[in-house]
Amino acid sequence: MKLGVLGSGQLGQMMCLEAIPLGHEFYCYSPDQNSPSQKVGAKETVASYESTADLKKFLRNIDVLSFEFENIPKPTLEFLKQQTDTPVYPQAQALIIAQDRFLEKSHFRKLGFRTAEFFHLTKETSKFEVSIPFPWIIKTLRFGYDGKGQVKIQNLTDYKVFLEKAFQNEGSEYLIEEVIPFQKEISIILTRFQNGDIVCYGAVENEHKHHILDLSIFPARIPIGLNLESIELASKLALSLQYVGTMGVEFFVKDNLLYLNEFAPRPHNTGHYTQDCQSFSQFYLHVQAISGNVPPTDVRPKPTLMKNILGNQYHESLKITEELLKDDRYRLHLYGKEEAKPGRKMGHMNFKGTLEEVNPLFHEL
Repeated sequence: MKLGVLGSGQLGQMMCLEAIPLGHEFYCYSPDQNSPSQKVGAKETVASYESTADLKKFLRNIDVLSFEFENIPKPTLEFLKQQTDTPVYPQAQALIIAQDRFLEKSHFRKLGFRTAEFFHLTKETSKFEVSIPFPWIIKTLRFGYDGKGQVKIQNLTDYKVFLEKAFQNEGSEYLIEEVIPFQKEISIILTRFQNGDIVCYGAVENEHKHHILDLSIFPARIPIGLNLESIELASKLALSLQYVGTMGVEFFVKDNLLYLNEFAPRPHNTGHYTQDCQSFSQFYLHVQAISGNVPPTDVRPKPTLMKNILGNQYHESLKITEELLKDDRYRLHLYGKEEAKPGRKMGHMNFKGTLEEVNPLFHEL
C-alpha cells in the first residue's frame, strides 16, 4: 500500500520506519527539503501546502493520506474534505478543530468534558468584560506550540497593555484561558481502527521545562480510577470525531479531577516512549490503523521513560548519550535535523525501566 502524509518531520520519519518493514511505500509532502522523513526512505514531494495542483498530483499517487503535522492551512483541509478519491485518516475536520483553540475547547464542552474557563478574544469582543478570575493565559487562536504564541496575564493592567498591541494585524484572534493550578499533567495515547476498535496504553505522566516537554513517565503515577477515566474521556473524544489513527489527548490533574487541555490529531511526543515499551509503538499502530488492519490482540507496555533532547547544548547531550548507551536499557532516537537550535527537538532517549532505576545522567540530557 502507498501511504502518504502531509508533513515530513520526525513524526513522519518514525511512521516511515514502521511502514517500510510492513511492505508499504511511504510518501511525504511538505515545503521542506532534506527532511527527517526523506532521510529514512520516504519519497519526498517538496511543495506548498496551499498548492492544490501539487496536492492533487500527490493524492493520485497514494492509496491513503494521513498527517504528521496538524498546522495545515484551513483552505487545504477544506479541499481535502471535498475530495473523495483518496481516503483521509484522520478526517480533515479533526485537524480543523484541533488547530483552532476556540473550536477545540467548545467541542470538549459540547461533549461534557471539564476544561479551564475560556473566552474567545477578538477586536469586537475585546470591548466586553471577561469574567474569568486572574491569572490568565492568552494564546493565539491558531498555530502556537511548545509555549509559542502565549502570554501570562496577572491582572487588569497586564491585560490593558496586551490589548494595546493585540489587534495590529487584521483578523488577529486569541483565546483567554483560566490558569489551572494543576498537580500533574498526563496524556493518553490511543489508536482507533477503521472497525471502531480502540487500543490505548493507559496514562503517561509528563513534565515540561519552559513550555516544552522534557520527560514522560509511563505509567503515570495517578490513582487507577483517574487512569480509567482519562482513557474513557479520550475514547469518547475519538468516537465523536470518527477518528482513525493515533492521537494524543492531554489532561491536567487537579484535586483528583481531570481537566481536558488539548488533543493532537497525530502520533504525539508524549507517546515516544512506546517505541521501547516492549510492546507496539504508537507509530506501528497508526500505520496499521490507516492501512485498514485490525489491532493487535496483546498490547501490554512495560514501565518506560522518555527524555527529549533539544538543540540547547546538543553536543554535550550527545556525549551523555554515549555514556548511557553502555547500558542496553537505553535507546537513542535522533531525527537527523540539519541544524541544532535552542528549543528545537533533535531527538529523544528512552529508558526501559522506572524512574527509580534511571541513571542521574539521564536527567541532564
